[in-house]
Amino acid sequence: MLLRNDIEGRNALKKIVLDFYESREIFVRNFLNSEDKEWGWFDAHFLIDRKFVFKYGIGMDRGTWLGGISLAIGPHYFSPSDFWSYEDSKKFKVEPDKEAIEHNLRMLNKFLGLEA
Repeated sequence: MLLRNDIEGRNALKKIVLDFYESREIFVRNFLNSEDKEWGWFDAHFLIDRKFVFKYGIGMDRGTWLGGISLAIGPHYFSPSDFWSYEDSKKFKVEPDKEAIEHNLRMLNKFLGLEA
Protein backbone atom coordinates (compact mmCIF):
# COMPACT_ATOMS: atom_id res chain seq x y z
CA MET A 1 0.00 0.00 0.00
CA LEU A 2 1.41 3.38 -1.00
CA LEU A 3 1.46 5.99 1.74
CA ARG A 4 0.18 9.45 0.99
CA ASN A 5 0.52 12.83 2.65
CA ASP A 6 -2.67 12.43 4.67
CA ILE A 7 -3.28 11.61 8.33
CA GLU A 8 -3.28 7.84 7.68
CA GLY A 9 -0.07 8.02 5.66
CA ARG A 10 1.65 10.21 8.23
CA ASN A 11 0.68 7.91 11.09
CA ALA A 12 1.73 4.83 9.12
CA LEU A 13 5.12 6.35 8.28
CA LYS A 14 5.84 7.13 11.93
CA LYS A 15 4.70 3.65 13.03
CA ILE A 16 6.87 1.91 10.40
CA VAL A 17 9.98 3.82 11.50
CA LEU A 18 9.33 3.44 15.23
CA ASP A 19 8.57 -0.29 14.92
CA PHE A 20 11.67 -0.81 12.75
CA TYR A 21 14.03 0.61 15.37
CA GLU A 22 12.22 -0.68 18.44
CA SER A 23 12.34 -4.25 17.04
CA ARG A 24 16.14 -3.86 16.81
CA GLU A 25 16.33 -2.37 20.31
CA ILE A 26 17.79 0.85 18.91
CA PHE A 27 16.73 4.04 20.68
CA VAL A 28 14.29 6.04 18.53
CA ARG A 29 12.18 9.17 19.05
CA ASN A 30 9.92 11.05 16.67
CA PHE A 31 10.63 14.56 17.92
CA LEU A 32 9.15 16.73 15.18
CA ASN A 33 6.72 16.66 12.29
CA SER A 34 6.89 19.35 9.65
CA GLU A 35 5.11 20.20 6.45
CA ASP A 36 6.12 22.07 3.34
CA LYS A 37 2.73 23.29 2.19
CA GLU A 38 4.15 24.94 -0.92
CA TRP A 39 5.47 21.62 -2.23
CA GLY A 40 2.95 19.33 -0.47
CA TRP A 41 5.47 17.29 1.52
CA PHE A 42 5.23 15.93 5.07
CA ASP A 43 8.41 15.12 7.02
CA ALA A 44 8.72 13.10 10.23
CA HIS A 45 11.98 13.81 12.08
CA PHE A 46 13.64 11.12 14.20
CA LEU A 47 16.52 10.75 16.64
CA ILE A 48 18.12 7.29 16.59
CA ASP A 49 20.80 5.77 18.79
CA ARG A 50 20.78 9.07 20.75
CA LYS A 51 23.16 10.64 18.22
CA PHE A 52 21.77 10.61 14.66
CA VAL A 53 18.92 12.70 13.28
CA PHE A 54 17.11 12.02 10.03
CA LYS A 55 13.81 12.86 8.43
CA TYR A 56 11.58 10.78 6.24
CA GLY A 57 9.28 12.58 3.87
CA ILE A 58 6.21 11.74 1.82
CA GLY A 59 4.97 13.93 -0.97
CA MET A 60 3.88 14.16 -4.55
CA ASP A 61 6.10 15.13 -7.46
CA ARG A 62 4.70 15.45 -10.97
CA GLY A 63 1.64 13.37 -10.06
CA THR A 64 3.57 10.53 -8.39
CA TRP A 65 3.66 9.80 -4.65
CA LEU A 66 7.26 9.54 -3.42
CA GLY A 67 9.11 8.97 -0.18
CA GLY A 68 12.64 9.82 0.81
CA ILE A 69 15.14 9.89 3.62
CA SER A 70 17.52 12.73 4.53
CA LEU A 71 20.27 12.75 7.14
CA ALA A 72 20.91 15.76 9.36
CA ILE A 73 24.50 16.98 9.25
CA GLY A 74 24.86 20.13 11.30
CA PRO A 75 21.77 22.28 10.91
CA HIS A 76 20.80 20.95 7.46
CA TYR A 77 19.42 17.76 5.89
CA PHE A 78 21.12 15.95 3.01
CA SER A 79 19.97 13.26 0.58
CA PRO A 80 21.83 9.94 0.23
CA SER A 81 23.80 11.18 -2.79
CA ASP A 82 25.18 13.98 -0.61
CA PHE A 83 25.95 12.03 2.57
CA TRP A 84 27.13 8.78 0.96
CA SER A 85 27.85 8.67 -2.77
CA TYR A 86 25.94 8.86 -6.00
CA GLU A 87 26.46 5.13 -6.66
CA ASP A 88 25.25 4.13 -3.19
CA SER A 89 22.35 6.59 -3.38
CA LYS A 90 20.93 4.62 -6.31
CA LYS A 91 20.37 1.70 -3.88
CA PHE A 92 17.73 3.73 -2.00
CA LYS A 93 14.09 3.41 -3.04
CA VAL A 94 11.60 6.22 -3.64
CA GLU A 95 8.31 4.34 -3.30
CA PRO A 96 6.30 5.44 -0.25
CA ASP A 97 5.45 1.95 1.02
CA LYS A 98 6.50 -0.15 4.00
CA GLU A 99 8.96 -2.32 2.06
CA ALA A 100 10.80 0.67 0.57
CA ILE A 101 10.85 2.56 3.88
CA GLU A 102 12.33 -0.42 5.73
CA HIS A 103 14.85 -0.95 2.92
CA ASN A 104 15.94 2.69 3.18
CA LEU A 105 16.23 2.45 6.96
CA ARG A 106 18.47 -0.62 6.59
CA MET A 107 20.62 1.32 4.08
CA LEU A 108 20.85 4.26 6.49
CA ASN A 109 21.81 1.92 9.31
CA LYS A 110 24.51 0.40 7.12
CA PHE A 111 25.93 3.85 6.41
CA LEU A 112 25.82 4.76 10.12
CA GLY A 113 27.32 1.45 11.23
CA LEU A 114 24.22 0.41 13.17
CA GLU A 115 23.74 -2.81 11.16
CA ALA A 116 26.11 -5.03 9.25
